[in-house]
Amino acid sequence: MECVFCEIARGRAPAFVVYEGERVLAILDKYPMSEGHTLVITREHYRDIFELPEVHLAEMVRVAKLVALAQKKALGARGVRLVMNNGREAGQEIMHAHIHVIPRGVAELARRLLRPEEGERVASMLRAALGM
Repeated sequence: MECVFCEIARGRAPAFVVYEGERVLAILDKYPMSEGHTLVITREHYRDIFELPEVHLAEMVRVAKLVALAQKKALGARGVRLVMNNGREAGQEIMHAHIHVIPRGVAELARRLLRPEEGERVASMLRAALGM
């Protein structure tokens, strides 16, 4: 099977898109740890930080900051965790470079499948906060 993040980046798999740029996308995590848990992914396939060109990493971090600000504005997040797992030993489950942007001080969730109505509501709030 093709990489799920590559499929999303090509528009061939569904996702709740929060931000779209030339090099990266921001999507809601399918199994969120908290309301608004977002993933910043590259459009091109890079396995992890070790393969990732610096220009793409810089863009991912820039967008992660925008998403964090949107989480603060739209969801009232009082803090944000940025996490990038690199390699199976580090906990990376999908072998495509991505950064988790996890808002804190909002509704904490037991990891479960994101419900469609919840995903659309939260994605819409974050897109509005991003001016998208």
